Amino acid sequence: MRMRVMAAVALVAGLALGVSCSRTEKPAQKQDELTPLNAAEKYGGVMGGALRRAKEMDLIMPIQHSIRSFRSTEGRNPSSLQELEDSGYELPKPPEGKKFVYDAQSGTVRLE
Repeated sequence: MRMRVMAAVALVAGLALGVSCSRTEKPAQKQDELTPLNAAEKYGGVMGGALRRAKEMDLIMPIQHSIRSFRSTEGRNPSSLQELEDSGYELPKPPEGKKFVYDAQSGTVRLE
């Protein structure tokens, strides 16, 4: 009988200890927080975005150079990219599904 009482006490104590330990909760992790478990994924995303922007700049920089050259000879920005091409400047083709957007006021180009 004494053994059963001791076993029951040990069981209750073990359950109580287990329940109290399981109640500790980890603080909620933020979505954009860097952890050892998501570091490789985050690094890949950052590097992929940097590569995409670098490729876009490879296309935009020659156009910007042509706009500056046009401005230095004509004294104004071209009214459109078509005017730039008609003046003899060779422009790269945008990637599939994208287009160059030109702002004649500021003389800037972006890829959309």
